[in-house]
Amino acid sequence: MNHSDSRTELHMKNGCAYYIQLCVEPETNHTPEYLREQLESGMAGLSSQSRWQRFAAPVNKLSEKQLDYLSNIDGKNHVAWCASLLQEGKEKGIAIARYVILHDEVGIAEFAITVLDDYQGQGIGYELIKKLIGSAKANDVNMLIGHIAPGNKRMLNLCKRFDASIQTEKSSSVIALISVKNDYS
Repeated sequence: MNHSDSRTELHMKNGCAYYIQLCVEPETNHTPEYLREQLESGMAGLSSQSRWQRFAAPVNKLSEKQLDYLSNIDGKNHVAWCASLLQEGKEKGIAIARYVILHDEVGIAEFAITVLDDYQGQGIGYELIKKLIGSAKANDVNMLIGHIAPGNKRMLNLCKRFDASIQTEKSSSVIALISVKNDYS
C-alpha cells in the first residue's frame, strides 16, 4: 500500500492509533471508488441521531447522486480529509471532513464533519478541522461556514475551540463561521 506525504498517524484520547489523509489522492488506494465504498459502509456506523445531525434529514442510505457528489473531489474547490484505522490489516474509515467552495461567496467554503458514533469525543474532529483549515489556507479560502443542528452540542463546542462565530438566526440550523487566518497547529 503506497501512501503519500499527506498521511499522518495520530492517537485518539483513548490511545488508539488512527490515520488522517486526503480522501482522494493520486498514487494511493484512496480513489473516488474507494471513497464511495467507505461512505456507504460508514453510514452503517452512524446512529439515526448522528445521521440527522449531519444531514438534517432522516437519511438511512446515500443515493447514487449523493455518493457521486461526495466522492467527486478535486483537491481545491472540494477538499476532503478522511480518518481511518487499521482493523485486521484493513483500513476502516471512521470520520470525514470536507469543504466545498461557495462560488457565489468569494473566499468562503461550506464545511461538514462526520465521525462514526463509536469514535466521537476522541479528538478526531479537532484534527480534521485543522487539516481543513490548512487546505483552505492553501486554496485561498478565508472562511469556513458550517450549518449545524442546534442540538449538536459536541460539534458546536468543537467549532468554538476554533474561535468560531456562532449565529443562531435560523431556527433549523446554527451557523458556525471559522476564520482560517488563525494558526491552530
